[in-house]
Amino acid sequence: MSLPSAAQPYVPERVILPLRAGYLWFGFVTVVVLTALVFFAIGWSSATPRPVSDTGADAGFARDMQAHHAQAVEMALLIRDKSSNEEIRAVAYDVATSQQHQKGQMYAWLQNWGLPQARSIAPMAWMESEAGGHGSGSAHAGQNGAGGAESAMEGMATPEQMQALRGSSGVEADRLFTDLMIRHHQGGVAMASAGVRLAETSTVREFAALIVDAQTAEITALQELRSRL
Repeated sequence: MSLPSAAQPYVPERVILPLRAGYLWFGFVTVVVLTALVFFAIGWSSATPRPVSDTGADAGFARDMQAHHAQAVEMALLIRDKSSNEEIRAVAYDVATSQQHQKGQMYAWLQNWGLPQARSIAPMAWMESEAGGHGSGSAHAGQNGAGGAESAMEGMATPEQMQALRGSSGVEADRLFTDLMIRHHQGGVAMASAGVRLAETSTVREFAALIVDAQTAEITALQELRSRL
């Protein structure tokens, strides 16, 4: 599947959804379309960039949310290739295209700020100032007991869970995908909420606020869909 480039606003695939769930999904798709356009405007602002710290919340958010989005895109592409459920496939397409586009915008921020894409501090360390030196990243890593830098991020699926998704099929795969994506979005909302509070640039604060709104709406839609699987 060809995904849109970071220079193009995202427009989700349109599908016919069951009438009993139509009201929820109409709101979901509307939120995705409208917020995608605002994401594009924020992410490509022509304002002169101000100096951004390599270890601050803005750079940390841009790097960590890119990694977080990358796993969501991977899960979405996995389920879209194997599911026969049209609602699941529609959700997967929307997640893959919107989050791939947003990844491109955050990649461009770091370039514009003259900062490397690679981290100079641990994942989620930029959130520690809000938690009295005990950031949610460190706590989450210990809770999961999983190795690797990405395991410190809230909502991330473990390697075992990703392997289970790859090996699943049918309704089992659809249920596992929705369970993992709901949790993934909840972690994304937590990270974006911290971005709203801690980021120094208005670009990051506004972008993070839109992620909170969009993914909160998606969580509601996914929970309703999960109840019918």
